[in-house]
Amino acid sequence: MSLNSLLGLGGGKKDIYVSVSPACGLEILEIDNSGTIKTYAQAPLEYNEAQREIASYDAFKNTLLELLQSRNIDPTKINVHLNLPTVWFGLKEGIQLLLDDNAITNIIIGELEQSYIFKRKNPVPFWFDAQVSTNTDSRSVFYTAVQEEVVVQMKEILTSIGATLVSVGSSMFSDLKGLYVTALAKEQMDNEGHSWTLMVVNNSGYQLLSLQGKRLLEYYEEPMPLKAFEGEEVYTEIENSVQIALMSSPSSSLVIISESDLVSAEILKERLQFAGQTIVVEDNQYRKEPLANFGLNVLPDDQVKVSLSAYGSAAPSALINNDVNFLGVSEPVEVATFMGLTPQIATVLAVIVLAVVGGLSYFGANATEKMVVEQQTKAVEIENQLTAIQEQVEQLEGSKEGQVTFDPVEEIAKTLKNNRVKIMAYAALGESIPKDLYLTYFITGDDGLIAIKGCADTVEDVYVFFKNLKDSLVDSNLRVSNLGLRSGSLDKVVNETISPFDSAPYIFEITNMTDSQLQSYINKLSPSTSSDENSGENSTENNTESSSTEENTNQ
Repeated sequence: MSLNSLLGLGGGKKDIYVSVSPACGLEILEIDNSGTIKTYAQAPLEYNEAQREIASYDAFKNTLLELLQSRNIDPTKINVHLNLPTVWFGLKEGIQLLLDDNAITNIIIGELEQSYIFKRKNPVPFWFDAQVSTNTDSRSVFYTAVQEEVVVQMKEILTSIGATLVSVGSSMFSDLKGLYVTALAKEQMDNEGHSWTLMVVNNSGYQLLSLQGKRLLEYYEEPMPLKAFEGEEVYTEIENSVQIALMSSPSSSLVIISESDLVSAEILKERLQFAGQTIVVEDNQYRKEPLANFGLNVLPDDQVKVSLSAYGSAAPSALINNDVNFLGVSEPVEVATFMGLTPQIATVLAVIVLAVVGGLSYFGANATEKMVVEQQTKAVEIENQLTAIQEQVEQLEGSKEGQVTFDPVEEIAKTLKNNRVKIMAYAALGESIPKDLYLTYFITGDDGLIAIKGCADTVEDVYVFFKNLKDSLVDSNLRVSNLGLRSGSLDKVVNETISPFDSAPYIFEITNMTDSQLQSYINKLSPSTSSDENSGENSTENNTESSSTEENTNQ
């Protein structure tokens, strides 16, 4: 419940929680003080996973109004708490300890602007300190962000229908709160010394969060377009990919949340080799039991539809150590408006505050001189400590001169950079494929190396595809390394009744690799490159309708 509701303020408005997700579409719910869901409604809503935002804001507005009307909710009498899919999540290390919060925010914005999403749209960032050793001479922070345009659009839409937007949250934090209030992982989160891992599977891949109690220690994301696999193949791919990551961060418990209808968390649990306790959460078509308690107004068919993220968004923020409200970050709300206070009450409070400040200023004046002296002394001590640390660093560097050493920080930064490059490449690929163009293979390597091979009905299709890629992957230095007719008789290709993929007459290759680099990457794919290309072509064959749903998240 919000502060407005507890104080009886806000003009009698009630709290409605609105959640958007690629899997569930649009959900609205209302809960009481005991956590029982009093009202619930859900409807499909298209979500652009490549751009990480709602595909149509008009569709969002119309669908929201329909859901509110279906539950007899007056939009002019509600406070809306909005929950959005996690757009971006990352870790920034090596920040100087002396930097203030504003400087760190600027550093985070610089990191975000390197991503394909925030190159075109301004980010609204949120960050918090990572758990690090007290012996380190630098600072590490986790950070997340949403597009500023999304926050502005949502506020304008809700204002236009008479509702009040009071918070904009992120699904990752809502999932954590949902695990706590449903008691699915309450035991793990209440124990500050308990190390456990959260695995979230969606159509774009999976995310791994290593936690100790409620504190986030590590974050890892693996882009993996699940719709490219068929049947049991998807479990094999996830198993092969995640097993090493699970072994590298030992945990006592593993919580698996599947938000994809392509993956059953229960089946995935049986495929993974994990010695500790495993908890599964089917946030998809495989769910059989509801997550929460429901009032009599909620139909049984709707009870199993409520997503963990939607229910968690209605839980109190204090349940986890770090929660986010992008609305507060992007545009602080004035106290009188946010609290729903009348001018009379605001005046009384102002008088009280002035009286308190006046009393404190008298004592503060006498203590100021002493505080200045103390701060100057501390500054000298810190400067001496920094000098001593710098001397130790110089000694260590001198003792290791000429040796080849392994730098774990550098390796982690390199891995994160490579993952970002792959995510950008997958997203650009999904946005760029014309209708009558097909891919036979797609390779992404370290340092932005890319190779694409395919076929098309016309040269114009190849040109459009190439131009879209160049526009999406700025400074990628892509080139068309090969463009020609398919081998064999052109008359045979045109006249025979075969599949569109086999009949497309023009073949092409697009890459930014040298010939030697390209051959090296192809050789790594399989001992027999040619046979693997033929067998792998069908799994990567794509068109506009499927590519947009196979993009990768960085959540």
